[in-house]
Amino acid sequence: MEKTPKSLRLQIGLFGRTNVGKSSLLNMIAGQDVAIISSMPGTTTDVVEKTMELLPLGPVVFLDTAGLDDKSILAEARLKKTHKIFDRADVILLLTEPDIWTEYEEYIIEEAKRRETPFVIIVNKVD
Repeated sequence: MEKTPKSLRLQIGLFGRTNVGKSSLLNMIAGQDVAIISSMPGTTTDVVEKTMELLPLGPVVFLDTAGLDDKSILAEARLKKTHKIFDRADVILLLTEPDIWTEYEEYIIEEAKRRETPFVIIVNKVD
């Protein structure tokens, strides 16, 4: 799989607000601690990439991004990196929480539609 050219791997972008569980989802899918998780908002600073074989799709790359509502001192740099993933993603997974829908979720959907990128909305933290 590591020999599969990047252009032939499905690029799956994980998007959402801070602390909605993007990194936790990636860790669960990968079955290992790929991304650092914390209850403190803004833990993900750089895009975390995880290449894996996902049956029946084949080789994929998950792209874990910083939350779009990041208000930290590093927010601008983080958001620039996150926005670049819109260009790479073949599929967007939008994570959100029950009963919380903001302009950030709307923005992600509008970007996906504008770019004609398929997207899936995942409601997390329902337990």
